[in-house]
Amino acid sequence: MTVFWIISAAMIMVALALLAPTLLRRHAASSDATERFNVEIARERLADLVKEKEAEGLSDEEFAQARQDLELALAQDLEGTASPAPAARSGGRWALLAAAFLIPLITVPVYLQIGSPHLIESRPGTSSQVAAGHGADGEMPPVSELVEKLRQRMQQDPDNAEGWFLLGRTYMRLQNYTQAVDAFENVVRLLPDETAGLLSLADAMTMRDDRRVGARAIELLEKALRLDPNSVTALWLLGNAASDRGDSAAALGFWQRAYPLLDGEPEMQNELGQMISQAGGKVPTTLASLPPIMSAAPQAAVAAPAAAPAAAPAAAPTETADTDGAAIVVEVALAPSLMERASPTDTLFVLARAESGPPMPLAVARQQVSDLPIKVTLTDAMAMMPAMKLSAFPRVKVSARISKSGQAGSKPGDLAASDVVVDSGNPPESVQLLINRVVE
Repeated sequence: MTVFWIISAAMIMVALALLAPTLLRRHAASSDATERFNVEIARERLADLVKEKEAEGLSDEEFAQARQDLELALAQDLEGTASPAPAARSGGRWALLAAAFLIPLITVPVYLQIGSPHLIESRPGTSSQVAAGHGADGEMPPVSELVEKLRQRMQQDPDNAEGWFLLGRTYMRLQNYTQAVDAFENVVRLLPDETAGLLSLADAMTMRDDRRVGARAIELLEKALRLDPNSVTALWLLGNAASDRGDSAAALGFWQRAYPLLDGEPEMQNELGQMISQAGGKVPTTLASLPPIMSAAPQAAVAAPAAAPAAAPAAAPTETADTDGAAIVVEVALAPSLMERASPTDTLFVLARAESGPPMPLAVARQQVSDLPIKVTLTDAMAMMPAMKLSAFPRVKVSARISKSGQAGSKPGDLAASDVVVDSGNPPESVQLLINRVVE
């Protein structure tokens, strides 16, 4: 509180310094104005007398008498306005003393009641966060603080499946697998037939157990595979479990079924192909080479589980291998207060625009709310036009937005973070964005 009292005293002294000249000089100035007013009246009256004398309306004796009377009246008026000045200045001093007493007596208790003096105190890390391009209103709190707020919120609303899923995903990003398991257990409790919850719980258990796929995880994966025969995560992890117990044939069966479903993820598909080859199997080329049960059209591929080998991490879809030219690393998190307004399947846009230039995005990454908190890298390779790249503009605005409609254009009801302007040629180590407001 020391900083608060010092600042308060300084501000009160400044206020009194501004009031002092007015309180001490106001009456003297008023007396001077009255004197000038009386002199002007006397001059006008004298001019009238001169005109009357010239018009022969007054004799010399009458003119002299009238002038003498005018001078006497003026002298009396001037004496009357001069005498109160000392008393008036004394009153100004009393007013100044009263203000010096009343201003702190009134303002300090009121501010302590309705204000936030603790915010004046400096906090560790504030200077570095501001240097990274965030103001006091727009900076992102530590992820650990956001997670704690979300956890407390879920304790108050334990039947919110989407909230538990978001909390579990956050713990997975922080590699806190034990807490992630607890969160996903609640998802499965509330939505026992939802494949996303079953797969996420199995993945978290596997990571918690040092990548060993245990019996409970296998049970969850098998149930998820019955609900969705084309689940890449279930097939991948079940193959890992079979390989761990030495059943290469079963492992190949799962992996070979997963391989064609990864056509949209070449890096993951390449890694899985190497695993198949190392196990002595043949890499399938088309769905036709699979058993008849897999001839149905596959659903959208799922990101690789965290328990997959290190060469195919879960964050792979959000990173870009081509980092030639400008590259800006962006970390995005969702404020717990807006958690209920977002669905895990809502679209998340992370993009960069020129600070001064056309509104067309220079780089865009598209993810889902279920991926939050997330780290993405915006690069020149994401440019929509060759001439509209990050490196073509010295300063760019980085932003993040959750679109309820899935469309790129901003609409009322979307959730957004405050823009951060960075130097595209020398960006900070990472730009942190907190989605904490609703678009009006």
